Parts: sequence; structure tokens; C-alpha cells
Amino acid sequence: MSWRGWSFWGSGAERSFAGVSAAFRMAAMVALAAVAAALAGCAAPAMPVWRIEASRAVEQAVASTLTGRTRAAQQQWRTAHEAAASAGRADVLARVALARCAVEQAALTRDACAAAQRYLADAGPQERAYAAYLGLAQAGEGAASPARPTPSDLPGPHQAVARALEAGATPAELARLLAAIEDPLARLVAGGVVWQVGRLDAAGVSLMVDTASQQGWRRPLAVWLGVQARLAEAAGDTDAATRARRRLDWVMGPASAGAP
Repeated sequence: MSWRGWSFWGSGAERSFAGVSAAFRMAAMVALAAVAAALAGCAAPAMPVWRIEASRAVEQAVASTLTGRTRAAQQQWRTAHEAAASAGRADVLARVALARCAVEQAALTRDACAAAQRYLADAGPQERAYAAYLGLAQAGEGAASPARPTPSDLPGPHQAVARALEAGATPAELARLLAAIEDPLARLVAGGVVWQVGRLDAAGVSLMVDTASQQGWRRPLAVWLGVQARLAEAAGDTDAATRARRRLDWVMGPASAGAP
């Protein structure tokens, strides 16, 4: 997931997303820079505590979610929400909630996405576009079908995917677009979006498996391996299905299973 071109905290904020994982690494650097500036007696204003706490909590929550540490992730998301709520701003609260929704969608789960809904009416066009891209109905529409996102309002890596979906691109074309996304989390989120609308083929699923595997992200890897196994079975490829399920057992099994 990448928010390239987004300012996480809204207009006038000190930093912008250049991809979730990169931005979260930068959060610590920004915080350290603020501390260093204060110690040096610089005139530059220090970053507010709530921003530092929210950034740190989101970074930790994303890592915990992807690696399957559910209990820790829940607490860290709660901390991020509480820190963001200190500002009382719909755009900030929406972006924290949408970050959680997107990371969950990387593992084809949408349970956390409803939390963003309450902030969208007061948020900006970028938040509403990203919510629509993730498949959320717009505020006030209840159970209505999600609105179409405006691609230009989306984070950079997702714009091409949104345009391709709107243009009716084939699964093969979409798989090529997904492969071109450099940020692995952005690629998984986009893959989840494409899967939800029924446009991801076996090659695209294989890309999702490889992406999660390379990062060691246990939770999305397990989900995508399950999808891969089911697709192989449906295609009559029992060998591929067996390999996928064997890998799934390794991912989901006890750490001591198979150990010498």
C-alpha cells in the first residue's frame, strides 16, 4: 500500500507518504530530527506529540498485522486511533482507519473497513476516493454500491490500476500493472482490490504469493496460498494445489513442526 503524494496529516503537514513501509521508516527519522532540533535550540517547531505517537503506532500495527500478531495489532491500531483523535480531524482519523482497511485487504479481509465510514462525510476527496477504491460505500449511502474512485485523487501506485479497472482491462493486463508496483504492500493492496472485483487470474495470485513470501508476511501469504490452492484445484492441477497447501501448512504450522 502506498500513499505516494498524500500528506498523512493533511495540508501543511511536515511529511508525505512515499509508500506505507517507506513512510513508516521515515516516521522515526522525522521524530528523531525533531528531538535533535529541540536539543540544538533550533527555531523550527517540534512535531506535535500526537503525530509522533500516531505514526509510531501505525508503523507497529502494520507490521503486527502483516506478520499475524493479531492481539498486538489490535492494541497498536487502538493506540493510533486514540492519538489521531487528539486532533479531532476527520481527514486524519479517516486515513488511520483507511490504512488499517488497506492492510487488512492485502490479506483479503474487510472486517476493519467499516470503521472508516463514519469519517468520510467530513473528510476530503482523497480520503473518499481511496475509500471507494477499497470498496467502501460513500458516507450517507448505507449499503449502497461503492462509488467509483477518481483515479487522480488516489495515491500514485493505485492510479493506473483504478484506470485499468474502469477501462475494463483484462486480468493479464492488470497482472502486469500489479507487477510494476514497486512497493510490496501497495502491490498486495492493489491485488486485493482486483481480486474483490473478480479480475485477478492465477498469474496475478502467484504474484501476490511471491510478494508476501519475499517479505515474510505470514498473514497475507497464508490467505493467498489458500486462494492459489483453490484455483489450482478448480483448474484440475492437483500437483500445484498440493504444493500450495504444503506451503500453507509450513506457514500456519507450529514453529517446531518439522524441526530437526
